[in-house]
Amino acid sequence: MTDPLAVKRISPLKMMSPLIVFLLIAAAWSGWWFYARGEAQKRLAAFEANTLALNCASRDWGGFPFRINVGCLSPRIETGKVTASADKLRLIIQAWNPEHVIGAVFGPVTVNGIQVSGDAIRFSHRVSDGKLALASLLAENQTVVLPGGNSVTIATAEAHARPEPASAGNLMVIATLKQLALEELRLDSFTVDGTIKPDGSFELMSEPSDYLDAIWFAQRIANLGDAEMNAAQEIIHPLLKANDNKLPVQLKDGTWYWGPLEITRH
Repeated sequence: MTDPLAVKRISPLKMMSPLIVFLLIAAAWSGWWFYARGEAQKRLAAFEANTLALNCASRDWGGFPFRINVGCLSPRIETGKVTASADKLRLIIQAWNPEHVIGAVFGPVTVNGIQVSGDAIRFSHRVSDGKLALASLLAENQTVVLPGGNSVTIATAEAHARPEPASAGNLMVIATLKQLALEELRLDSFTVDGTIKPDGSFELMSEPSDYLDAIWFAQRIANLGDAEMNAAQEIIHPLLKANDNKLPVQLKDGTWYWGPLEITRH
């Protein structure tokens, strides 16, 4: 007969089994995190070697155990056409989904002499099968100082880019600026959409909330005289009619044009 008062002995291994399982899972996850960080470092190095070199005053990696963080102090980018710098860049990659990178750029940001300051500029970059699936950007409460000294405030700037279906590397892009102000001038919104080709050329069309307000903006930014504006307006109406009430955005010989209006040099 079994003694009900007898003390049941539990194997020490059974007692420690939950701890052992936890330690095994933690070790496996730690190994995965370091592997994922190594892969992220390789991808970033390949991107810099093949696409865009990123210069940092200092660079650090962290985020263990669930994220992979990349910090870049005083980032600077220089290409044949673009020179850009900022105060700080931060990238965040989820360890279980290295195909998706989110980040933020802290200003002031300077791009080819144009200075942008305000809230951190946030962005997202998704990859599928080694190719871009979707890139997005959001900037709020920004002040843009142009080379000529004009200062434009923008409540919200949002942009998205994705591959164009059945194309050889083209990107479909759309960008919208909302609540623009330049001294006493106001513009509710300004939208640009179109295609960017692999060689860097593009076909972009624009549509402001109000063309008259947008034209006043363009005149103030480019410091155009009345004679230049009168000549441009004679071209604008046929352009609008030919392009479904939209105006092209173009870059010719280093100068940006909105329709027939010369805005600023690149």
